[in-house]
Amino acid sequence: MSSWFPRFIQAMGQQYIFSIIIETINRLEDENLQYLNISYPNFHQPTQLHWGLDFPQIVDGIKLTIDKVVDGRDLVKILLIHDWGAVYGYLFDLNYPKFVDEIVALDVGCYIRPKPLEKLMIASYQLTFAAAFILTFIPIFGTFIATLISTLYMRFILRFPPPQGYSAKLNYPYYYYWKSFALGIIKRQRPALAGYVPSVPLVFIYGEDKPFHFHSEKWRLVLSKDKDSEFIGLPCGHWIMRQQNDFLVAKIKSRLKRFRI
Repeated sequence: MSSWFPRFIQAMGQQYIFSIIIETINRLEDENLQYLNISYPNFHQPTQLHWGLDFPQIVDGIKLTIDKVVDGRDLVKILLIHDWGAVYGYLFDLNYPKFVDEIVALDVGCYIRPKPLEKLMIASYQLTFAAAFILTFIPIFGTFIATLISTLYMRFILRFPPPQGYSAKLNYPYYYYWKSFALGIIKRQRPALAGYVPSVPLVFIYGEDKPFHFHSEKWRLVLSKDKDSEFIGLPCGHWIMRQQNDFLVAKIKSRLKRFRI
């Protein structure tokens, strides 16, 4: 009879999709699996920081959290990441290589090369959300106005239903990204993830039915150099956990079999 290493999945993404991720984990039906749901300031009610946290602070916080929960136990660790959680996950792997044993990344890759019109679309919505975040600091009505601007943009420009419980206070990743981008130009510094190659096998799953994608051919080529990595496109949009949950559950199950002894 086969036995299994104890396994430990850390998930990082927006707070409003955690119920779907928990449902996905429960469907794995693996009694040896432990699950850590990593949240961020303002995404989780008990943790409120108006300025949020910058990328290095988030990455260090992830490491401290995992260390505290794992508590020195010898566990196979799998990182499940989505959206901004994917960016945090890549930065985490860059700063702490081989700390986890495998990464499953959803819809947001490391390298992108959008066309000119796509660049304008990306900059438009991200700068709008970054500006809305700044507006939340206006007393009394700032957060209301900022959230209204963001939700209207989602609904009528991006054609994307605003998540339940959304607030413009959650937009701080956009603010810190563009702040870092601007400072990088001024200081002539390379982006933090320039040249990044995953230190462990990585499964990248993206939605094909989108106006533009957050990955490029370079990202596919980087992953193709590791025989245990995968690059998968599915007929869905950004919310793979909702639209392709059966496939995602089956894929994670198949990847867990790699750690059978």
